[in-house]
Amino acid sequence: MITAADFKKHISKILSGHLKTLGFKGSGFNYLLDTDNFIFTIGIQASQYGGECCAEFGVQPKEIDSFGDHKIDFKKLKYYSCEFRSRLSRKNGAAQWWKYSEDAQENIEIAEEIFSIIQKDISPIIALFQSEPYILDSIEIEDLENIFNSIPKKLGGMNLITTDVRLAWALTKVYSKRDIEKAKQYAKFGLSKLNSSSNFIGK
Repeated sequence: MITAADFKKHISKILSGHLKTLGFKGSGFNYLLDTDNFIFTIGIQASQYGGECCAEFGVQPKEIDSFGDHKIDFKKLKYYSCEFRSRLSRKNGAAQWWKYSEDAQENIEIAEEIFSIIQKDISPIIALFQSEPYILDSIEIEDLENIFNSIPKKLGGMNLITTDVRLAWALTKVYSKRDIEKAKQYAKFGLSKLNSSSNFIGK
């Protein structure tokens, strides 16, 4: 079976060409779209066991420009560092994994399939976020009790890869710049879920 590096060589040209039509810049396994209020990313994640990969979509609100003492460089942001992440999936919602092929053409077909899913599932989410810069305001405190229930519906179908505590921290950061009372509500929720021994840097 070929390596992830070989697979990247096979798909990079076709995938970067397609994503360029949507405004993304990048190559290989990482792509970025910079807009007024959000950074959108697309990334290919190679399996740690080799032989296959999945694809992820990330959204970073520009209101969250740091984590701890670390200043976020939006120009170099990768999908795995975004506060809001989702994995490309099949119709039934299960994560899609693609096996590398020795045949370059078959790998190109994988790139085509990945882009097809991006067009169908991710492009509408990007359009929604761009048309509603305060879309995160639709998330209520009670939504954090089960982040996989109502939140995807509010974010255009985006199933988040996160935890209730991390999401509470992110929303605290967002609101700390424009609604301090609401920021306190999310901070209070997040702290209520942490115990005294938690080493979460956002604490």
